[in-house]
Amino acid sequence: MSESSGELTGPLAEATIPSQAAIPSNPRPGNYVVIDVASFSTTVVELLTNGATRIHVTDKRGDEFAYQEDHPDARIGGGKTDEYEPTEGYDFFNSPSYVQSVDVDGKPVAMTSTNGGAAVTDLRTRGGDDVTVYVASTTNAKAVADHLRKREEPTFAVAAGSNGNASPEDNVGAILLHRYLAGDPPSESELEAYRTVVESGKAPSWVDRPAVKHRDMLEYCTAVNVRSAVPKLVDRALVDVSGSAAERGEGAGT
Repeated sequence: MSESSGELTGPLAEATIPSQAAIPSNPRPGNYVVIDVASFSTTVVELLTNGATRIHVTDKRGDEFAYQEDHPDARIGGGKTDEYEPTEGYDFFNSPSYVQSVDVDGKPVAMTSTNGGAAVTDLRTRGGDDVTVYVASTTNAKAVADHLRKREEPTFAVAAGSNGNASPEDNVGAILLHRYLAGDPPSESELEAYRTVVESGKAPSWVDRPAVKHRDMLEYCTAVNVRSAVPKLVDRALVDVSGSAAERGEGAGT
């Protein structure tokens, strides 16, 4: 199998942690890019694109309510009901299309997730000051790569996967990141192959799910390089460092 099928081999595999469960207890120094295409990373990118000042990544689901008590204007994300609505008390669930209906402009956000959110927390708690955490998806892979290409430290992709197993869509995100980092952008035919891997990897489990999940996949997760946000973990919050204001630290905090 090749990259076009979403498999990581050779140098790509060596520079990629294949799942959240595989994050080492003592990560080596460098930049770590958490990739959870469906859906934590893609949702984070949309929230920042839509104006969220920061995204506080909680240690566990449920901690968002305490954060909202301290930050009354915060919007918080949590679980979903069988009808694909946020569970009681939450403003949204982990869905890039659902959050389009939530007003986050100028507001802080708090959320986590089983795989991508947990990976961010693991890297924060296990890594030292020489471990820097970013978040990328298919939608902003080039933007993150362009940002990191200016840095001297090594970069590792963390393909978050699902429940300890590799996920094809996260492998595609890792491939895109590494290709752009290396100055070897995929051709349009390769991008189309990657989109097919992302869609086909989730199609069997999503075929009978509500329209919001189909929008997540078809309008967001399969979209490549449509966003410029560069989410970076500052203290315990993801902030967009793609612009000059964010680079100066405005909006950073917990």
